[in-house]
Amino acid sequence: MPWAFQTDGMLDAILALSSAQLARRTEDKDRAAHLRSVSLRHQRLCSGFIKERLSPTGQPLRDTYQVVAIILLLVGLEALKGNKSTTWIQQLKCVRKILDTLSPEQSIVDCIEVDSLHRHFTYHYAMASVMSQVSASPTTSAAPSMERDLMPMLNVAMPLTIDPLMGIAYQLCDLISKIQYVVNPDPAFPQLTEATFNAIEHGIQTWTYESPFSSGVDLPVALDLIALAESYRLSALIQLYRNSKAHASLVPGCAARAMEFIMRIPPGSPAESSLLYPIFMAGAELDSDVAIDRLTKRLKDISDRNRYENIDAVHKVLKEVWRPKLEGGTRRCWEDVLREWEWSFTLG
Repeated sequence: MPWAFQTDGMLDAILALSSAQLARRTEDKDRAAHLRSVSLRHQRLCSGFIKERLSPTGQPLRDTYQVVAIILLLVGLEALKGNKSTTWIQQLKCVRKILDTLSPEQSIVDCIEVDSLHRHFTYHYAMASVMSQVSASPTTSAAPSMERDLMPMLNVAMPLTIDPLMGIAYQLCDLISKIQYVVNPDPAFPQLTEATFNAIEHGIQTWTYESPFSSGVDLPVALDLIALAESYRLSALIQLYRNSKAHASLVPGCAARAMEFIMRIPPGSPAESSLLYPIFMAGAELDSDVAIDRLTKRLKDISDRNRYENIDAVHKVLKEVWRPKLEGGTRRCWEDVLREWEWSFTLG
């Protein structure tokens, strides 16, 4: 926010996002249309700001941190609008390329800004990794894959706090982002893939975070943050296990426990703003009609309150996943649904 008083592009990004949010909250159709046009105008100004500061090869020319922050805000705008293309993934690739240009010395001098950008990027990248198997065309194997283009960054100095507004937890998101590498393994290195799987599993299971009680957070919010953290841990295990024949039997238990933590978080809690990932991962594994009904109502409640269109996209995909089950058959795989519909959206 302070950058908005110094950089026009940052102000435009905030206005683009806030106008789009307001457009979804007004009952006046004319007012909503006006706000959408305001949002689009500022979004275009953001694009112009970015183009002026990047070379043709994507190297930053100036205002590096601001450009990264603006692009990450535009990723949020894609979520708000519910766009189902891979635009947001291309935006993350651009951010990755820019962050690669930062020298270690620069990262140390500007540690607060750089850590914040890295943390936000890693959170969005973790969400992109969920879509990695359905966002790439199998006929374009010669093209650079997301695995090569978007490598997660590890910074051991990152805080261990659970923060729903700052990417949940850097360490866990870094682990989530690595799951894609064992989901689509290299057959030439089966032992390496197994070792990677075991390392990721161990990392998720033993991941620790700072107790919210130690930071002076009110008791109800602290309990919600713990529930959020554990729902993420279990959802990460679901994402890891669901593509492993040896571990698939563990998925239902993880999903049931994740649902327990999700439902512990009351409507309107600050922790609710980051529930979409665990809701999607656990929800896609549900077989109980009662659990499906509860989650459907919770998604509608969150959508009515937050007005983010990607929440509705999640609901539509889950409805299609559950549809055969509710008709007496077997639920569908969410990856198959996304491939069939050619959808890609962020769970951020």
